[in-house]
Amino acid sequence: MAQKLNEWHKICTQKDIADLLDAYGGFHDTCIVSVNYLSGTNVDSERAMHFNELDTYKLNIVFHSQWSDYALELHFSGLRRFHLTGMQDNYTNDIFDASIKFCDNILPSGYQTPAQVIVWADRSNFDIKDIDTQLTEPADTYVIAHALKWRLIEK
Repeated sequence: MAQKLNEWHKICTQKDIADLLDAYGGFHDTCIVSVNYLSGTNVDSERAMHFNELDTYKLNIVFHSQWSDYALELHFSGLRRFHLTGMQDNYTNDIFDASIKFCDNILPSGYQTPAQVIVWADRSNFDIKDIDTQLTEPADTYVIAHALKWRLIEK
């Protein structure tokens, strides 16, 4: 499937997920180049803290692949959880495959909790139940958010 550069594609269906995985080779031989997180929360000149709506919590991740001439940018909005794994002893930071799934009712109930979220992880057999709270290796990088869109960009 040919994609235009810089054109955003929303992930709303399983087909959208398949299109993303197809467009970037299932994330095979891919690496994370950069990560940018915006909370939307700030402190004003009076030193009052302002909390914004959940959709202002955003995360952008840029990837490079050995099999693509272009970079891939994922844009998550309504960010709920994010775990980034950096350098690990005896493990490289390349991604061999990835998982993108819609998950239902995995977050605690609350007024801003949707029934369904989207989960991206740096291995295809990632299971949300496998989230490890211990500092073990190899560790997963994963994102849980309300929404995801993606685009191909120049490297």
